[in-house]
Amino acid sequence: MPTRVVTRTPDRRVPSERGLQTRQKLMVATIELLATRPYRDIKVLDVAKEVGTSPATFYQYFPDVEGVVLEASRLLVREATEALDGFKDGSWSSDGLAGATRLVEAVLDGWSNHLPVMRVLTAVAAEREPRFVKAYFAATGPLRRVLTAAVQSDRPDHEGKELVHVLVTGFAAAAGHENAESVHGLTKHQRRQGLARLIHAAVTTAAA
Repeated sequence: MPTRVVTRTPDRRVPSERGLQTRQKLMVATIELLATRPYRDIKVLDVAKEVGTSPATFYQYFPDVEGVVLEASRLLVREATEALDGFKDGSWSSDGLAGATRLVEAVLDGWSNHLPVMRVLTAVAAEREPRFVKAYFAATGPLRRVLTAAVQSDRPDHEGKELVHVLVTGFAAAAGHENAESVHGLTKHQRRQGLARLIHAAVTTAAA
């Protein structure tokens, strides 16, 4: 569940302590609904009912359901940045498959409390909705920087960017299946290990 971020209401007011608690409940309820329902099926009324309040109260804190998702993505960015702090210099890539495995574990574990948000960001950003494109790139930014540091080589810059883009996309896709017990007969551990092998192969090729 998301931790609290102090921010302003749609009309730029700073909520009171009680207001912050209400706002937090609305955010948690929205994310819980996202975990069980398609994004576009969730209405403000649904969220308000989960919290035991009214749509009018919801609109005091968020402009719409999309606003909750975008606010929650800020928490994702913060936690992803913290989770990847030890990978920034790219040295993990010199440790072979073990290093790639540590990166995969750090990223997906870091995203684990935000999987519904990550899933929605990925899907709506693919539709080129500007707010979600911006939020998606912010959420994946820490990972992109870590991978960029690892694939720097004498190859043309655009090739490195292409490689990093594909790898980030792979992580986002993997996150969408994190809670599934089995996908095509593969366990969560096996799926993560497959992603680690892909990262290791890509980084090794980039360094060659």
